[in-house]
Amino acid sequence: METFHPLFGDTNYKESLSGRGLTLSWNNLSIYGKRRDPTCNNFWRPKIQRFKLLHKGIAESGSLLAIMGPSGAGKTTLLACISQRIQGDVDGQILLNGLEVEKNLMVKVSGFVPQHDLTVDTLTVHEHMTLMARLKMDRNLHHVERARTVDALLKELGLLKCKNSVLNVLSGGERKRVALAVQLLTDPSLLFCDEPTTGLDSFSAISVIEMLRTLASYGKTIVCSIHQPASGLFDLFDNISLLVTGGELAYHGPVSKVTDYFNKLDMVCPPSYNIAEYLVNQLAITPNGDKEKRQERVRRVCAAFSKSKAGRDLTNKLDNLIYNSAPASSAQTWSTASSLDTIVTDTHDEFIKFTRLKPPSQWIQFTWLLWRTQLDAIRKPQDTLLRFAFYMFIALLISFPYIGIQIDQYSVQNIQGLLYLVIVETVFTYSYSVYNTFPQEMPILLREINNDLYKPAPYYASKMICLLPRSIIEPLIYSAVVFWVVGLFGGISGFILFSIPVILSATAATAYGCFISAVFDSIATASLASVPIEFVSLSFCGIYLNFYTLPFYTAWIKYLSMFYFGIEAVSIVQWSEIDKIACNLNVTVSDFPCEHLGDIALDRYGYSESHFSVDILGLVFIYCVAHVFGYISFVRRSKRQPVY
Repeated sequence: METFHPLFGDTNYKESLSGRGLTLSWNNLSIYGKRRDPTCNNFWRPKIQRFKLLHKGIAESGSLLAIMGPSGAGKTTLLACISQRIQGDVDGQILLNGLEVEKNLMVKVSGFVPQHDLTVDTLTVHEHMTLMARLKMDRNLHHVERARTVDALLKELGLLKCKNSVLNVLSGGERKRVALAVQLLTDPSLLFCDEPTTGLDSFSAISVIEMLRTLASYGKTIVCSIHQPASGLFDLFDNISLLVTGGELAYHGPVSKVTDYFNKLDMVCPPSYNIAEYLVNQLAITPNGDKEKRQERVRRVCAAFSKSKAGRDLTNKLDNLIYNSAPASSAQTWSTASSLDTIVTDTHDEFIKFTRLKPPSQWIQFTWLLWRTQLDAIRKPQDTLLRFAFYMFIALLISFPYIGIQIDQYSVQNIQGLLYLVIVETVFTYSYSVYNTFPQEMPILLREINNDLYKPAPYYASKMICLLPRSIIEPLIYSAVVFWVVGLFGGISGFILFSIPVILSATAATAYGCFISAVFDSIATASLASVPIEFVSLSFCGIYLNFYTLPFYTAWIKYLSMFYFGIEAVSIVQWSEIDKIACNLNVTVSDFPCEHLGDIALDRYGYSESHFSVDILGLVFIYCVAHVFGYISFVRRSKRQPVY
């Protein structure tokens, strides 16, 4: 396997990997979880049961281990646990060469290929690999070396022909190879693959497993979870860890000895059956008539393994690893660069590179995430154009009834109604348009942040910056349409002053939408929760309530309303341009008060001409505060357990 590998400065990949050996083991591993008690019928306060899965096992250097079992056996849970990609209650030991390893180091030295690859599908294979290389590899590495590594991996994994294809048009096998290539960028010593053959035809599945077997032959430790492999596929694995429903261990050892071992337990696979399929079916507990019989068989098999030679060999291997690597009197742990250098210098010099790897700065993370976000938006022009067309249609729709508006007593309500619609439609359009921002991308973000690709701050900042041009350019065009179609007042300077609060209302609404999006998991929930907030904001915008009639303990609420700041600002801009409002002679004072000056019309709604700068600062303040709380909510959500 000839590739260029910049971390070793070597063109012979196999020679670079020779001599490397990391043995992964886990012992007395307890994974705690929660599930609802099916016997409890209380919907509001369901009874929660705690359950515990006990595991032990070993994956030796240069071997390909399969974690196999029926559905519900906890294969993915175990894989995520030993790779330390899981959050929650875990007790026991996860060891590398007999020494405990902490999560931050495990994430560096290992790669994890998930069952379902979550990516931004509008990027091409080469663009995606380039981005991942920039986020995963050492920041001091020259960009030429980084590019050569990407090209070498694409060549070795057979992806050159689809190098310029976007990810959403790739076949299942090609996507698996892309996910594998991403994890191989840093040349990890351990590789975890969650059901790498799921959704693939037999040829693609065998190709993927043969590729993993080749990597294992170069000294890597590879662990896969797999559901029910075909006969030819099953034989490609070196060892198997067979779990049963409930997570107990039924067998752990060489694949070549599986048939003989279960024959001794009177579980003889018929000649026409695939041994892997037979074992999974025999050890599955199904809710049918023979459930108790199957449970008894599973208990018998699990008990037999602990007493068998294979079980004793596994226990001895685990004990020897701990005894030979770490004396009982010393509690050594692979956790920091300093301790790691001391522990591995003699036998694994290459391994030290992982502790010395410098991740990209948050500024570099920000620039590349901004690049990805912008590229994704450019590749989806239909969404942008449809939103823009709808927004312009709203501009024409609200402008049409007010064309040729006259300045008289009857028009005071008309002008104020138009200004109200201009701001309200802008706020609703821009807040609702970003409600799906984080719920849609959260699965990708959780996985990437949990794998230390980047921090939450660069991602959130990239979203803020990417949303700004749209919330500036589109409202500017929207303001121009309304201003010139209706024939509002003030000329060019009046238009500029008119567009400023409209633009700021759009940006503030975008920030508010990001906050709501970061708090709630779905658009439906976000829309429902935003209704009372928007109702209160609209009620205190000055159109429905006269501010002079409000008591002191509710008068302050208007300063929390972006509707109030936006409507007052555009009202000040327009009414300050009107020096005289003609009084209709056929209207008596009692029927319709004569407001002959623009500032009197402002006063009628509780607005003040001196508040323009306050309104502008108020919109800026709402923008900043909404993003601050949005970021805090986003950080809290980013700490959740990703779905693997």
